[in-house]
Amino acid sequence: MSQLPKEPEGRDAPESPGEEIRCPRCGSKNVVEDPNTGDLVCQNCGLILDSSALDFSKDWRAFDSDEYIERAHAGAPITPLRPGFGLDTDIVLTKGASKKSVNLLKRAQKHAADSKEKTIEPALRKIRDAADSLVLPQETIEDAATLYRMAARAGLVKGRSMDAMVAAVIYAACRRTDVPKTLEEISKFFALEEKEIGRSFRFLFRKLGIQIPPPKPENFVYLIASKLSLPEEVATQAIRIIKIAKRNGATMGREPVGVAAAAVYMACQELGLHRTQRELAQAANVTEVTVRNRYKELIARARNDWLEEIGEEKLNELKRRVAEYMKVSQAAQPVK
Repeated sequence: MSQLPKEPEGRDAPESPGEEIRCPRCGSKNVVEDPNTGDLVCQNCGLILDSSALDFSKDWRAFDSDEYIERAHAGAPITPLRPGFGLDTDIVLTKGASKKSVNLLKRAQKHAADSKEKTIEPALRKIRDAADSLVLPQETIEDAATLYRMAARAGLVKGRSMDAMVAAVIYAACRRTDVPKTLEEISKFFALEEKEIGRSFRFLFRKLGIQIPPPKPENFVYLIASKLSLPEEVATQAIRIIKIAKRNGATMGREPVGVAAAAVYMACQELGLHRTQRELAQAANVTEVTVRNRYKELIARARNDWLEEIGEEKLNELKRRVAEYMKVSQAAQPVK
């Protein structure tokens, strides 16, 4: 087989990936990669454009998930939820290795392991357990683990209740990632008083100098609406009411979940959907008095602006759609 002609010296460098490659000799765009050598070759005149092309594809194939896991060269992604950020090594007895040598390797690994990682491992395990029970997204639990690591590195967890510290970073992570979890829900899971978690929360983030944003009332709207099987229109208008109330200063210093419950109640009332204040209070896990008081404030400081913003025509359209939704919903319920 005759050797392909070499590229003349002083040629222009091949275009960067993503740009159209053209042969500098004949101008052809018919340039392909030789799968055996990795060379970029012009199919028209045979010129080698580049003899050092890198192949970033896998050098192996898999035909099912088990084979993929077995043949993959890379491990799990780095995560703050695992000791050593998931980069630790498991030593197991394999074919050709004696039990004695494996035990020696295990003892050596245990001796070499970072002592700080050992001390925080129980806390990381509690964060993972809480994530499963509280149904927290991956972003939130990883943020909680990162916050706990920061606190441990600063020496703030030593001599303090591990459960209270874990609960505090989980609550902080929920607020940082806009997950609608109340302090009450988290305290119930850890069987702790809200005051104890609150003290740990304030201590940690005052010492760390981290600003934790206040919870947003609108984050709780869809949670409340889903518990009561309310239509999308109610949740959408409740969020609009909250935004108007914020603009008018009606939510300042108010419990976010109570404001959300009142906004959902107001949206139900205005769209012709019957729901009691008791139902809203139970769904939001607040008292009826809270819903009633926040509702009065929204009526006084947000209702008129909301009605003016959506207009009469839009309001009537929303009422019609909610009525249709409830009609379909009631028809779908089994007859008792």
